This record gives sequence, structure tokens and C-alpha cells, in this order.
Amino acid sequence: MKKLTTILLCILAVGVFTACKSTGATSGSEQLPNPIVSYDTLAEAAKVTGFDLAVPDAVDGYDTRTVQVVGGEMMQVTYAKGEDQLLIRKAAGTDDISGDYNEYAETNTVPVGSVSVLMKGENGMVSVATWTEDGSTYAVEAQDIPMSTDAMSAIIEKVQ
Repeated sequence: MKKLTTILLCILAVGVFTACKSTGATSGSEQLPNPIVSYDTLAEAAKVTGFDLAVPDAVDGYDTRTVQVVGGEMMQVTYAKGEDQLLIRKAAGTDDISGDYNEYAETNTVPVGSVSVLMKGENGMVSVATWTEDGSTYAVEAQDIPMSTDAMSAIIEKVQ
């Protein structure tokens, strides 16, 4: 009787697994579109978002730069050095667009140019900075390689 029950349970489990696999949420041509689209230039990305983003052509220590639009509403420029990334983002509104929701030991509001920037990090180093200006929200995320307040401020001055 135990063997029969075990065999029936195995058959039932295989049937359930097969049914779940064949009715997956996405298959072949039904995949969801990628909300992140890469562009060759900032001007091309600006046509999609409806706003410009001033960023440095290069950041010391980073060897590549990519321009992307996320969900048609946020422009994102990524500087990369191997696996390490520095991201600069802009979107309309005042919501936090940093994508970094970690809790940091240090949080400071630092004046940079004409704006007050919220900088978060640890051990005197900044991992994320956010601010709003002229109806837009900005974020610089340097979690891979945290930087000094002065270095972060220098990048932010180029974005303003």
C-alpha cells in the first residue's frame, strides 16, 4: 500500500510540474519588453525622455560610458571599469531615483553649487547622492567604489 501511495504521489507531482511549466507567464514571443534601452548619444536619449542631462564625457578611473533610458522616463549614464559602475540619473519629479535603498551610517546634506545634496555613505566615503532642481530629480550612485565628498561634489558640479 505504501509503494502504491508513493508511486501515485510521484505521478501527481510530475503532472503538476509539467502543467506549471507548460503554462509559464512568458514563452517565446510573449516576453515582456526590456524597460532599459541603450542609445549612442545623450541627444538620442533626450528625444525619448523630453529633457537633457549634462554629464562629464569621462570620469577618472572609468573606461566606458553608456547612455540609457529606463521606462521612457529616466535617463541614466553609466561609467564602468570592469565590474565597478558609477551611475548618474535624472527624471522628472522629486522621487528618489537612486535605486539604492541601503541604510548608511552617515547621511549629510552638502551644498554643491546652488543646490543642497543629500549624501549617504560610511567611513567618510559617499556611496549615493540625491537632489532635486528645477522640477527634476537627480542621483549619483557610486556604491561599487565609494568616493570622498569632494570627489562626489566635483561630479555633481558637472551635472548641474
